[in-house]
Amino acid sequence: MLRRGDIAMERLTGKRAMVIDFTGPEEVTCRFSDGRLEDRFIFELDLARPTVWDSVFSLLKNPFGSEVAKKRPAAATATPRPRLARQTAGTTP
Repeated sequence: MLRRGDIAMERLTGKRAMVIDFTGPEEVTCRFSDGRLEDRFIFELDLARPTVWDSVFSLLKNPFGSEVAKKRPAAATATPRPRLARQTAGTTP
């Protein structure tokens, strides 16, 4: 069953879309990757299933992503930023 915010796939074209709203008992409003909003019947859509490649990439990304987060420098508030010089109203450049 589709819910708001789910990623669905058109059965005919294979394009992915996000479910935005239910316009009726059998219709949903979807936003496609190119930005257009269109109404679709529920039977035209299917929940997008993750592919094998999605699983492989997520497994590879997680160990490296956690190491990168540990190596990030401290917050920028530790070193003060230099102030920019401002012109006063009476002076000209």
